[in-house]
Amino acid sequence: MEKEKFTIDKVYSWAYATASTILEKRKEDGTELIRRLVFAIRGEETPGRFLDKLATTLIEYRTNRAYELPVSIPKFLTTTSLIGDIFHYVRAAILAGLLDAMASRQGGKAT
Repeated sequence: MEKEKFTIDKVYSWAYATASTILEKRKEDGTELIRRLVFAIRGEETPGRFLDKLATTLIEYRTNRAYELPVSIPKFLTTTSLIGDIFHYVRAAILAGLLDAMASRQGGKAT
């Protein structure tokens, strides 16, 4: 089995798709769930803590009976070594994807 190729575009696309899924499935409180996710991960400055917060929040969204959202972290994100600038690119791509999906739902321009 070939290892899935890692690109920043894939990270952004995954984050955008994840946020879009949350917004689609939770029409009433989807925006608030994405805000909680953004607030949970935005301040983390180390790769391990960042991925831990990201995983913990998404696991809650998936397993909590009140939400039961079909979200998960892609394998390429957990198997890639996030050292140096790569971590900051990944973090920025995830935050941008989440926020762009929220903006597109609220009538803003997603770039």
